Amino acid sequence: MTLVNRVSLFFQMALGLCLLGYSLATWSVVRHHLYAEFDGQLQHALNVLVAAIEVEDDEVKWQPWDHTITLGDDTAADEVRWVLVDEQRHLVDHSENMSPMVPADQELLRLAERMKKEHGEFHDVGRWRIATWHLSAPHPKPKSERSADEFAEISVLMARDSTALHRNLASLTVLVLSLLGTFWTLTGVLGRFYCRRALKPVQQMAERASTATGEGFAVRLPVSPARDELTDLATSFNGLLDRLQQSFQQQQRFTGDAAHQLRTPLTVLRGEIDLALRRPRPTEEYRQVLATLSEQTATLQEIVEVLLFLARTDGSAAPPEQTEVRLATWLPEFVQHWHTRSGGSAIRIEVQGTPVVTTSPPLLKQLLENLVSNAVKYSPPGSPVLVQAKTDGGQVAITVEDRGPGIAAEDQQAIFEPFFRSAAARRSGVVGTGLGLAIVARISSSLGGTVSVESVPGQGSRFTVMLPVST
Repeated sequence: MTLVNRVSLFFQMALGLCLLGYSLATWSVVRHHLYAEFDGQLQHALNVLVAAIEVEDDEVKWQPWDHTITLGDDTAADEVRWVLVDEQRHLVDHSENMSPMVPADQELLRLAERMKKEHGEFHDVGRWRIATWHLSAPHPKPKSERSADEFAEISVLMARDSTALHRNLASLTVLVLSLLGTFWTLTGVLGRFYCRRALKPVQQMAERASTATGEGFAVRLPVSPARDELTDLATSFNGLLDRLQQSFQQQQRFTGDAAHQLRTPLTVLRGEIDLALRRPRPTEEYRQVLATLSEQTATLQEIVEVLLFLARTDGSAAPPEQTEVRLATWLPEFVQHWHTRSGGSAIRIEVQGTPVVTTSPPLLKQLLENLVSNAVKYSPPGSPVLVQAKTDGGQVAITVEDRGPGIAAEDQQAIFEPFFRSAAARRSGVVGTGLGLAIVARISSSLGGTVSVESVPGQGSRFTVMLPVST
């Protein structure tokens, strides 16, 4: 069952229950009102007739000639009819609109003979709505001492034809059921139409998603202009697809660049080996070949290790073991081993205050080695390389500044991507893999920090690593 059908069915059932309850309540209230009005008129007629009967201590008198009684004079079908019977259930009197020759009136006379001694009870008997009342003398005198209009007990039966009442109730039932069915059907059609229209974006998103092939993540879900939850869903999903597409493109570039970087040392290895095998050579030449092979193997191993490091996701990489590092004493020890590798560049240290970080010393060392190595490689011989450390709010800022060729503004974001090398770096002739700054960015992230660059072409570059201060 489709979502539209399930939602429509649920609301139709809920609406049907509500309409049914409302209809039953309305029908019950109107039915009660009709019966109350009908019984009120019948009770009023009964009270008028009972008031004409005189009840004394030793007798009950029925003397209609002493009272003006107009009840039952009209022969209309809905006019009341009444019957009086004594304690022996013998007929005492009846209304003028009754005739013993009429079957319906005969039925009332038989009912009067069988009725119980009740007060104000209402009954439905066939077509008649009946009310009864019983009158009796507290201390009746013997029958022999009573006159013809005196009785020990008199029972009153007041009846009225309820055919019109039942006809009205039947019409009410048909009207309620018709309105219920019509309104329920109409709301069902309109509700299903609205439901299909409201959920149409879901169908469109499903159709669009079914066309996605997983190659390039170029497909985007249609965004509804209604600005509702479905709009938020499509927008969020498209954002996810944007990130997946970006990640996919980065992976493609990463794979292509990795293949290119691996091809260079492998080509050198294959060429040196083939050259050495062409003819017998002196021992010294074999040593030179082996030295070249060792150098290229080291380069290849370095590239593979860097690729493995960059290929790890944040969730798969084990968190580094961290200790407290006082940069005022750690940085001089780190820079000391660079004096023999700086190629004439002077590495200076400036530490403001006593910055302390809780970090992984091996990763911090690798991070600074990459930054200082780049600064030394791309700076003119003898130019200074400045390493600074200071506390900046709740963070420690470590900066490496050089006087190299600088980085163009359009390249400053891309330099942290694997294998990226700017045009100026390639023109400089400095050998590199384009992986050093990518490793710096990954290490900074794993240590809970960030890395940024400020550079002006022709004036040098400043790389700043922000790490959380030790607490």
